Amino acid sequence: MAFLGYGAAAALGGAFIYANLPTYLTIGAVAPTFAHLAAAKLIPIKGSLKEIETVDKKEIFTADELFKKGPIMVMAVRRPGCMLCRREAAELHTLLPLLNEKGIGLAAVVHESRGANEFKSYFPGGDVYLDTERTFYGPNERWLPHWVGFLRIGTYSNVYKAKQAKIEGNMEGEGRLLGGVYLIANNNIVYTHLEKEWGDAANIDEVREAVEKFTTKMK
Repeated sequence: MAFLGYGAAAALGGAFIYANLPTYLTIGAVAPTFAHLAAAKLIPIKGSLKEIETVDKKEIFTADELFKKGPIMVMAVRRPGCMLCRREAAELHTLLPLLNEKGIGLAAVVHESRGANEFKSYFPGGDVYLDTERTFYGPNERWLPHWVGFLRIGTYSNVYKAKQAKIEGNMEGEGRLLGGVYLIANNNIVYTHLEKEWGDAANIDEVREAVEKFTTKMK
C-alpha cells in the first residue's frame, strides 16, 4: 500500500512538473506570417450585448481586406467568456486613445461566437469577428489540455489578477485553444504575442512600446 502511495505521489509530481514546463516545449510556439493571417476568413459578429450572436456567412471576407484599411491590432481570443481573456481585452482597450492618435485600428477574432457579444463590453471601440478556420490561432494550433492548465502555477496567478481587476467571467465555451495579439501594418506583423498559458496576457507596456516604435518609424 505504501508503494502505491509513493507511486501515486511520484506520478502527480511528474504531472505537475510537466504541466509547468515552458509550453513552447510541450505544445509549440510557431508565430504566423503576414501571408498566413491575411488569408483568414472572417465574419462580423453582430448583435447587441447579451443578445444572441448572429453570423451571416454571406458577409465572409478575408483578413487581407481588413489590413488594407490601415494598421490594426488584433487580439485572438481564447474564450470570450473567460475572465482572463476579458482582463486582457480591457487592458488593450486602455491603449485606444493612443491607437486612435496613431491611426491604428483595434479588433478581436474568436473561434466560436458563443459569448462574443458580452465580450464586447470589455472591448469597446474594437470590432469582433469570427475566424471561421481558426487561422489567427495557427499555423500550428496550440491546444493546452485542461489538466495541464489547471496544474500550472501561472493560471492561479492570472486568475488572482483578473479578480483584483474585478473582471467577471463564466466557464462556457472551448477554452483550450491558445490565442495571441498581433500588430499588423504594411504587409508585416510588427508585434506578436503568443499566449503561453491561460490568461497569459500581452505585456501592456511592451504593446505600447511596439505601437510607439512603429508610428515613429512611419513618420
